[in-house]
Amino acid sequence: MLSVLDLPRELYLMVCTYLQPTDLTHLAGASRDHYLAAQEPLYTNITITSYGRFVKLVDTLRRVPVVSNISPQQRLRWFKLTDAQLRERDIKHLNIILDSREDGYRITGAALSNCIGAVARKCYNVKIHLTLHGAWPKWISQLEKFGLPNVTKLTLFLGQAELEPGGAWRSSDKSPLWDLVFCGSSFSDLKVVYINTSIDGPKELPGSLHDSVHAAEAIHGSHAWTTPQEVPSSTVVPFYGLRRIEQIILAHTPHLTVDIMESLFGSDIIPQYLTKLEIVDCRSLHPVKHLNAIATLLQRALQLVKHLKLHLCKLPHFDHGDSFLDTQHAARIDEHPEEHPCNIVRELGTRIQHLDLALPFACSNIFPPAPRTSQGFHDPPDYPTIARYPIETLPARLTAEGYKYRRLICRHGVCRGAHKWHDMRETASSLQQESVSWEILSPRHAGSWHVGGCLPVIYKADEELKRPFTEEEMLV
Repeated sequence: MLSVLDLPRELYLMVCTYLQPTDLTHLAGASRDHYLAAQEPLYTNITITSYGRFVKLVDTLRRVPVVSNISPQQRLRWFKLTDAQLRERDIKHLNIILDSREDGYRITGAALSNCIGAVARKCYNVKIHLTLHGAWPKWISQLEKFGLPNVTKLTLFLGQAELEPGGAWRSSDKSPLWDLVFCGSSFSDLKVVYINTSIDGPKELPGSLHDSVHAAEAIHGSHAWTTPQEVPSSTVVPFYGLRRIEQIILAHTPHLTVDIMESLFGSDIIPQYLTKLEIVDCRSLHPVKHLNAIATLLQRALQLVKHLKLHLCKLPHFDHGDSFLDTQHAARIDEHPEEHPCNIVRELGTRIQHLDLALPFACSNIFPPAPRTSQGFHDPPDYPTIARYPIETLPARLTAEGYKYRRLICRHGVCRGAHKWHDMRETASSLQQESVSWEILSPRHAGSWHVGGCLPVIYKADEELKRPFTEEEMLV
């Protein structure tokens, strides 16, 4: 009877990819030969959820598997491999999840750097995903002195943490969090970044667009708008690590000030590998008073990335009321039309694949002009052939069919009051771009979905705003 070990090594490893870690553990315990053969697949993908287990993993990697000499049977099957190769434990993907409430008192920047460095020295091609939950009062200042090699993905749920006891991260002359993440020295191999400084973990993420808006208002309160900077400071500190970054997601982060925005997206450092950018409900960015920084972000991002999500915070009622904001916004875009987000999206947003915007004010200028067509007889338009439901998979399904996805959420009203919301729908419906899909939403009006050459699909905007997120949408 043939054994699994009789398979060529490539096929054996392929079979092992379908096994769960517990199954691989049982396989390794079946015999001495299986123990050696299972070392590589058993250590390929590892998830660590505590600092103690991380230390044990590092200690294990330093020791080679202790077994007697390789059996003639295994040498016959995999004769080209040396004993050292058969005993090798080479981690490809390492997922480290640490919670300050459980391990914060045990971990220092030096200890974390030493453990990650030990893994990187043993496994040269390992890709590490580091996730930190909760407030880490001193970890930023400690990690600045050390490097964390091979960390390609960084996820931070930092709660409402402070830099040091009694000192907030809001300080305008310091940006330790951003320096640490984007300077390029501490995280030399970083490619994907997720930062949320308002909650301690993914279980606290808002469950819908409606919840996201109210969470931003509840978490940050009115003080975030009391003294907004009119313009960014003249000193822009470049972040050299941006040259390697591929994805940036900043959600519910009041520490993303207009100065940091200028440093991230207005400096001479061009993140040429960046493909995905999401900024969601960061309340230190005033969507009217900081239009200059927002315009700079849009102008650069629309020409660089394939996926852009920009959700500016809904302005609270205490901010002089909607009529004052409308007047303020109208005066700003009249004086600086180059800062009008709708104009920027129309002129630069034709190539981007996925665009998701939540703006305080929007108008028909956001849509490209409808082409002039000769009069004649045409077949009456029908509804889109692609089903709208399930909504959570609509962007992916549209992209698979060759469409470009667009969503516009208008928080307050139409720019300058130039027209009504039904005019927005008519303009969107008149678009003849067959490869473009638009969803437009306003809390005060009906939502609609538009595909070029098709009739619009009208639905209740509140249903979409309150629709529960799937797990993939929540974790982006």
